[in-house]
Amino acid sequence: MEQATNVSGRTIKKIYRGLAGYALLALLLNACGGNEQQAQTQEKAEAEQAVAVEAQVIQVQTLPQQISYTGNIEPWEQALIAGQTGVRIDRIHVQEGDQVRKGQVLATMNSTQLNQAKTQLDLARRNVTRLDTLYRIGSVSGQQFDQAQTEYQNALSNYNNLAQNTRLTANFNGVITGKYFTSGEIFSPSADAPAILSMMQIDPVKVTIRVGEAYFTRVNEGMQATVLSDVYPDQEFTGQVYRKSPTIDRGSRTFQTEIRIDNKDRRLRPGMFARVTLNLGEAEGIYIPTSAVVNQQGTTNQFVYVVEGDRVRRTAVETGNRYEELIQIQSGLEAGQRIVTEGMGKLNEGSLVRIMNNPGQVSEQ
Repeated sequence: MEQATNVSGRTIKKIYRGLAGYALLALLLNACGGNEQQAQTQEKAEAEQAVAVEAQVIQVQTLPQQISYTGNIEPWEQALIAGQTGVRIDRIHVQEGDQVRKGQVLATMNSTQLNQAKTQLDLARRNVTRLDTLYRIGSVSGQQFDQAQTEYQNALSNYNNLAQNTRLTANFNGVITGKYFTSGEIFSPSADAPAILSMMQIDPVKVTIRVGEAYFTRVNEGMQATVLSDVYPDQEFTGQVYRKSPTIDRGSRTFQTEIRIDNKDRRLRPGMFARVTLNLGEAEGIYIPTSAVVNQQGTTNQFVYVVEGDRVRRTAVETGNRYEELIQIQSGLEAGQRIVTEGMGKLNEGSLVRIMNNPGQVSEQ
């Protein structure tokens, strides 16, 4: 009986040792499983770290609405000064670059033909006077008198034409921009020398631009314009719409507009590149930083990232006019939404974000 009890005690000890081993094994397995789950959670968190961005709450703003175009400075008027072909140039009175006044004699052609025409005109005038007396007393017919008057008118027209082609004068106040012949040469125009002289009026000057048809009813004669030139980067020139085409070009869907610019100091010169801005008044709408708009590669589509909670949603937008560093949003966004303005390069649809600024601040220009 005592022996049976001893065997049973040893068995119980073995059982206890086994249970302790199983418990230790369970603890080890549980610890390993917990560490693995923790590692997976950490890996997931590391894989989706929040992207640092700056954001802005959209607000309706009222801004000046402007449209800008480029063009070239052009003379207000220009003219070629030429005499009768085949006639010798007696004297050219000006040089390239000279300022001239309207009516000033610029060149004198050989006057031989003019003198001959003057002699014929005097004869025709005396003949009309003589026949007029004879016609009154009935010594000549009305047909003879009418013929004499016709000859006089032809002689007068020929003389006036030669006079204009002998004493060549300026058509307007301006500057001599080209001299193609010298005194004593025979005037014979060509492609390289189309005239004896050329001249331009450069006070005022003008810029011709082509404006999109959408603005046809909003651009009117007398409207003020701002003109910039790369030659004078720190100076603005003021102009105004002088002429607006009454029709729209069917091909380009634009209409021609001329901007007149006073140029008393003659700083603007024909050929200079110019940027023209027309102020169309103020417009109310949604304007966001241009940098917030992302162009979808390979397409003309545009989108912005809208912040919803701690993630972003890619939203398609349609844009309108630009105003300095802002761009108008015509559709796709509403006031009160938050959009990403900096840090879009690391974002995708649904990305986790961390906003680094005060999103209620609106960019000021």
